[in-house]
Amino acid sequence: MKRHLNSSFTVFVCLTVFATMLVGCKKDAEEPEPEPTTGYEAPEPEPEVYVEPAEEPCVVETVYFAFDSAELDSSARSALQAAVECYRGQADPGLSLLLTGACDPRGTEEYNIALGERRARSVRSYLVSLGLDSSRISITSVGEEMATGTDEAGWARDRNVSGSEN
Repeated sequence: MKRHLNSSFTVFVCLTVFATMLVGCKKDAEEPEPEPTTGYEAPEPEPEVYVEPAEEPCVVETVYFAFDSAELDSSARSALQAAVECYRGQADPGLSLLLTGACDPRGTEEYNIALGERRARSVRSYLVSLGLDSSRISITSVGEEMATGTDEAGWARDRNVSGSEN
């Protein structure tokens, strides 16, 4: 009987060890089966991002003058009107403009400096009449210093006022 008890005890110990091993061993988590597909998967939509449109820089077009004149013609006036409309639409109202008057090389240096200044003042006056703040518009004259023309067509290009943001 002792032998039977010993073998029963041995079987009991083996079953206990085996049961402990089964319970104590961690099973790997089962991966879920992939869902069946139709062959086409729609891409996930990208999140919408608002991009503010960049403001186009405003430009005061170069305006040209007749010989020995500071009078604005109709094409100069319309170019300046377009620039004023652009500046009115800008988010930053703190613009600062520099208007530079220029002349062709005919005439004395002193006369051409004064004529370039009169041309720049003429453009400034017109811009102010359209609503731009005069305190934000400065003028200068280069006279004939930047002139490059050697004939009437070239001299016509030299007689101008150009604008740039300061």
